[in-house]
Order: sequence, then C-alpha cells, then structure tokens
Amino acid sequence: MIIINYKHENMEDYDKTTDCEVYSIHVKVDDISTKAKQMIIMIQDTSWITELDIIERASFDARAQPTIDKLVHEILSKVTTTLSDDFGEFLISVTAQDSLELQYNHTKVPLAELFKEKKSGNPGFDFHTETSTQLLAYGEAKYSGSINPYTKALKQIKGFLDESKDKMELTDLKYFTSEESISSALEDKKAFVAAFSINSENPSDIIENALSSEHIEDLLDYEELYIIGIEVDA
Repeated sequence: MIIINYKHENMEDYDKTTDCEVYSIHVKVDDISTKAKQMIIMIQDTSWITELDIIERASFDARAQPTIDKLVHEILSKVTTTLSDDFGEFLISVTAQDSLELQYNHTKVPLAELFKEKKSGNPGFDFHTETSTQLLAYGEAKYSGSINPYTKALKQIKGFLDESKDKMELTDLKYFTSEESISSALEDKKAFVAAFSINSENPSDIIENALSSEHIEDLLDYEELYIIGIEVDA
C-alpha cells in the first residue's frame, strides 16, 4: 500500500462553507496477493477479544469465529491476482483503516464484520476508527472494478444516519473505543469516512468530484470527514 497524496481540504475551493474538517487521501494497492495474506493474519488475530472481560469475551468470540472462518477460507485464501466483489469491499475497508492510522494517527477498531452478529453482510457501517481528536469515525467502503463508487459510499452513509445506525452501533463500539469518543458521539459529535475504489486515469479528478458532490453536503454538519480513493492494480 502506498499513500500517493493526502490533503487537509479547504472546502471553499468547492464552493462549500463549513466548519467540518475535511481530509482526502489517495492510496494505491499494487500487490493484492500479498495484501490478502496480510489480511488473513490480521483477521485471525483475536487479541482484541482476549482483552475483554469473561462475558464479553465469550459473546464476541462466538460472533467472530464463524466470520473469521468464512473470510479466511471462502474469500481471502482464494485470492491470487484477481478481485471478487466480496474481497474488494474488505480490501477497501482494511486499506482505509490502515491509511487513517498511518497518515492521521487514527486508532483502528476491529472490522465490523467480526463483532456483529451475522456471519457476513451485516447491515451498518463497514469499519470504524477513533480519530486523534477522540471522535468515533464511521466508515463505508464501496468497491467496483469498473466505476468510481464515491456516490454510493456518500449516499449509504446518509442512509445509515437517517436510520440511526450510528447510534445503534454504540452498544458494541463502547468496548473498543474511549469513553471520550462515546460521550462525543452521544452529543452527535463524530466523524465519517467515505472510502471507494478508483478506476480512472486521473485519480485526483475523481477525489475532487467526490469533494464537489452534492451528496457530501449532509456530512459537512459533523466534526470531521475523510474522503479516501483507492486505486487497486490487479
């Protein structure tokens, strides 16, 4: 994974007035086989469960193991040099978390698929981090092998907000984030991340299109917003 560019955006450049802190990152992943192997190691690392007390440990272990088995044996271990949609979405989520940790000192939260109740396809945000300013960041990942799905990511975040999915997830997120971030979330102070694959000869144009999108407007009411475009060289 290589971070090609990152920027603290001035939204006046996009004719938008806001107090929201907006950041963009352009990332490239060029060895998906190696990345898949790294993801297998990461997903099988259940140290996040062992740090919980005995009741939560039993509960989250029961939720995580079927998902770990599915991800490792049915999706990640079959990756060679081509991308399935299932792998693509996990790749976008994991790469976005890694980029935020590396560039903006976020703390990663276990992938949502691992601690939610369904084996896969959980309705809700795909990934989470805690920002360096102690805010919960809710992330949505969209992958396509042909288009640039930033609109889908932005609209999905708005849709989840309308359904209060962010509040529903607090009961699980409290085990993996600081009390400060949970308190801020209860006061509606939070961050969002729209992460998407880029299929274009001009990646910077796609990120600018996302920043100009009308679908970003509702998210500018919050404290921080991250736009992450990910090139995948399969």
